Amino acid sequence: MRDGRWGKIRRLQVLPSLIPHPPSLIPHPPSLLALTTLLLVAVGQTAVAQSVLLQIRPHIGDTLRMHLSQTVEMTGTNKSRGRDSTTTMTTSIEVFTRAVPSQLTSSGTLMQAITDSVKMNPASPASLEDLQRRSMQARPVWLRVSTDGAMEIVDDADPNSELRHLFGEMPAMLARQAVAVGEKWTREMQIPLSGDPGTVGEVKATFRLDSLGRNGDIAYISMHGTMSRANAPAGQAQPNGRGYMTSGTLSGTIQIDRRLGWITDSKSSIIVHSTIAQSPARKGDPQIAPMQVRTRITQWIRAMRAR
Repeated sequence: MRDGRWGKIRRLQVLPSLIPHPPSLIPHPPSLLALTTLLLVAVGQTAVAQSVLLQIRPHIGDTLRMHLSQTVEMTGTNKSRGRDSTTTMTTSIEVFTRAVPSQLTSSGTLMQAITDSVKMNPASPASLEDLQRRSMQARPVWLRVSTDGAMEIVDDADPNSELRHLFGEMPAMLARQAVAVGEKWTREMQIPLSGDPGTVGEVKATFRLDSLGRNGDIAYISMHGTMSRANAPAGQAQPNGRGYMTSGTLSGTIQIDRRLGWITDSKSSIIVHSTIAQSPARKGDPQIAPMQVRTRITQWIRAMRAR
């Protein structure tokens, strides 16, 4: 909402000996089985403890198709004359995009991206007309992708471009060093908050490599964290002031195809609780109770290589 009150993862082969052993040195079947079991356990533990480097390195010339689904649910509660008044609004957007890696640089991969289509709900006639116009006028946009997952749009004249929903909100999130299954790392990052133009959330997140699949090609990662607003909407007090306070939580999962060098599935949920002070309509009127706003942002990004 734009209203000022609503701030926005050798083969063990026992060979028969060619040299005869004294009978006392030939293992009995139970002892051989126990030895084999111990060796297999040791091999398994080594595989689990193996560290892998998680990096975003798309292959030059590939075409990656991406689908972003995002929903923003905002619920505001006012207290007036002892009664609660609640208003809820939900909006959703879907963006279908293609990205083609074209050049490797010292700071990452340079990619060309273009929006194929956009869907929005609810959609007023004006918003539909605007989306149709943007789709018809869509042009390639250049972005830079770092190995740690950070994405930066380097050539986009439209600050409201749908590509910013897909790429402009992806800070660095991967560990810079190799990690083993079960290992955790933390990152501090800033993300734009949907529904609050110009506002930024300060996120402190803990990531964990949960498991590896498909012979180590797929990495499954989980994340949990907290969020606070780093700045307030224009015209309102800063978060540490008396007029505007906010806090939130973040959780999600990430799936990386290490062979493809890209995030193929990312699900996240951000829940933000805000308290917004309200001034009386007229001087001398009773003080109005602060407005309580709960915002939930859910996002799902899927990607695959075009065949």
